[in-house]
Amino acid sequence: MSRYTDISYEKTSYSVTSGLDIKDFRIEEDWYNRPASEWSVKRIGQLQGKVEQYSYRIYHSNRYGKHNLSKLVPGHVLISFANECFGFDGWNTEVENITTLEHNENAASADKQASHTVIAEARVKLVLKDDTYTSSGGFGKSTMPSKGDAFAKAKKEAITAALKSCLLGFEKIIIDHETKVKQKYYVDGVYKADVPKLEGKSCLPNSVR
Repeated sequence: MSRYTDISYEKTSYSVTSGLDIKDFRIEEDWYNRPASEWSVKRIGQLQGKVEQYSYRIYHSNRYGKHNLSKLVPGHVLISFANECFGFDGWNTEVENITTLEHNENAASADKQASHTVIAEARVKLVLKDDTYTSSGGFGKSTMPSKGDAFAKAKKEAITAALKSCLLGFEKIIIDHETKVKQKYYVDGVYKADVPKLEGKSCLPNSVR
């Protein structure tokens, strides 16, 4: 639970009326891909605005065709935008997992130096200061004469790709969240609003009505 919200379930007791089973309800307590405060909604919107302005300049420069944003917006640019919108101490990242998927060694020949190809996959979790968080994966590939350098570069590229995916993925998080709010998907932050009704009576427990 976010420390910036008023929702707490620590001392909550749940009960249902006769003929119903509490196990029939699907509890929604996971904050994944859900803004935890109005602060995050506003700041994510600012980030999206900066990304859109940046991509607009690229698409109208006649230098590029239509491409995925993750390929057009450099990692350092996105990080700079994040610092401007969230503050330098308003967000942090954690590498949850990194795996080397493939390692090919190309033997040296008379006219070619030996090289090593490494493909890596990383998963990064990005957390804002209000505990809004998301995670995403990314891939990196490197071919270099030094095996160690190839591993290092592939891992760095995978982490950067995952981070970019997290930052660019905030747009979808906001859109999904706003849609759920309009559809009253959230009920006290716990139960889905479209829980079934029986004989015209609400199936929500008394504790959350």
